[in-house]
Amino acid sequence: MSGVTTTCLTPDDNVTMTVPTTNDANTALSYIYVVLTTLTSILSIVGCVLLIVADVVFRELRSSGRRLLTWLSVADCLTAVGNILGVTW
Repeated sequence: MSGVTTTCLTPDDNVTMTVPTTNDANTALSYIYVVLTTLTSILSIVGCVLLIVADVVFRELRSSGRRLLTWLSVADCLTAVGNILGVTW
C-alpha cells in the first residue's frame, strides 16, 4: 500500500505513520465493487439456470405464468453476464 509518510511529534517520542492517499481508497472501493458485482452476478446466473432447468425437467408444471418467468430468467441471465463483462473487461 502506498501513501504519504509523516512524522508526528509528541512529547514522548517521534511516531512515523503512513496515511493512505485518495488513490488508495479509490482502488480499494473499486476492488470491492468488482468483487461484489461479480459475486451477485454469478449467484443470479446460478438461480436462472436452476429455474430454466426446472422448467425443462418438469414439463407438466408449465403455464403461461411460468413461461413468462422462464423468459424473464433468460433475460436476467443475459444481464448478469453483461454485468460480469462490464466490470472485468
